[in-house]
Amino acid sequence: MHNLFRRAFLLWPLVGAAFAITWFDAPSLPDGWWRHDSPEKVLAKVLATNQNLTFYYAKKIGPRLPQINHLFAKTNDNERTDFFQRRNSDGSVETKKVLASKNFQLTDYKLKSGHYVFTYGQIVKREFADGDDLEKTIADKFDHPYDFKILKSEMVGTNDCIVVARCMTPKFLDAIKAIYYKDYTKEQEAQFGGDPRKFIGSETDYYFKKSDGVTFGQISRNHLGQVLQNYLYDKVEINQPIPDQEFILPQGDTKIAKSIEEDRQIFHQLRAAKRAKDRESPAAILSAKRLAELPWATDLPKALAQAKAEHKIVLLDFTGSDWCMWCRRFEEDVLSQPEFASYAKTNLVMVMADFPHEKPQSDFVKKANEGLQSQFKIDGFPTYVVLTPAGTEIGRQVGYLSGGPMAFIAMLRELSRK
Repeated sequence: MHNLFRRAFLLWPLVGAAFAITWFDAPSLPDGWWRHDSPEKVLAKVLATNQNLTFYYAKKIGPRLPQINHLFAKTNDNERTDFFQRRNSDGSVETKKVLASKNFQLTDYKLKSGHYVFTYGQIVKREFADGDDLEKTIADKFDHPYDFKILKSEMVGTNDCIVVARCMTPKFLDAIKAIYYKDYTKEQEAQFGGDPRKFIGSETDYYFKKSDGVTFGQISRNHLGQVLQNYLYDKVEINQPIPDQEFILPQGDTKIAKSIEEDRQIFHQLRAAKRAKDRESPAAILSAKRLAELPWATDLPKALAQAKAEHKIVLLDFTGSDWCMWCRRFEEDVLSQPEFASYAKTNLVMVMADFPHEKPQSDFVKKANEGLQSQFKIDGFPTYVVLTPAGTEIGRQVGYLSGGPMAFIAMLRELSRK
């Protein structure tokens, strides 16, 4: 019986959408239904409830990735996730997940005809198991891949939810690590702090409404309890028909990826082509204009001496000028604006520590910038460090700051008073 439930549960889509032949609302469950059984049986009841649904749509506003695996995720308040799922008349289930931010969008389709990803204007068919599908395949070889526990009650908006965790057993987690990181050298593992398990979602916390058991999303955590992915939705609709066009692939040629390595290669090629095009974009032109109009230096000691002589503060800009999306956006929204230029000429001595991927840079400048990165313990870009003329740090801005040039100027003015 345990294995039967485990296999049925593993086939269940992890975002908790639904299976049904006829349309009807999810039935209410008895008060306190989650208290009367083991966590595993609670999940079984939720599964039965969700099997009655025909359509499921969920929306999340804000980033899905926390700072453990995306340093500036919390600055991306424009990010949005939309998830669609339906059961067709022949019993097949199709899904579509749209991940969008201001400058990037990826759409993941799981259709009767296969698994597709659409990004950078290209359709890629993935003919390999990855993510949840790969985990299911591995888990099916274990008698006991997961433990289950009820964590807590929690309000999600106005929805009273119960949280149930499905946790990988230690042996299963080690097996996942061995497969996911089988080709990694000791040096590569050292880059993860010697333990790449922290990037494996070994615990999944499922959120279900107490009234009817309908899934409201999930949060994935590593073995340290740190959040890796957050798909706790702001809005969930059930049994509302979804237009057919949501499940129709965009027109265009399709590339085939038969392995995760081929998929990554295609993605990197598409991204490189996008970057090349971006160098001709208005943002790139603004960047060149900024360098031409404002005296950005690359020598910090000289900048500190100038700041002392002119009674100014120093702004140290750590950037990836030809690849970092949020660096470019801040470039466009703030650093290239006339309000900032006017303030900077009077109040700042500015130093740029650039870490480009493709832009030519001398070995001397590279070494100097790496020294600054180590000295100021910079973990990602953009980072803006503010110094006194004596070289003492008085503040920093990590990641994108919303509010335009006046918000950044207000921060700099406040720091200059210290």
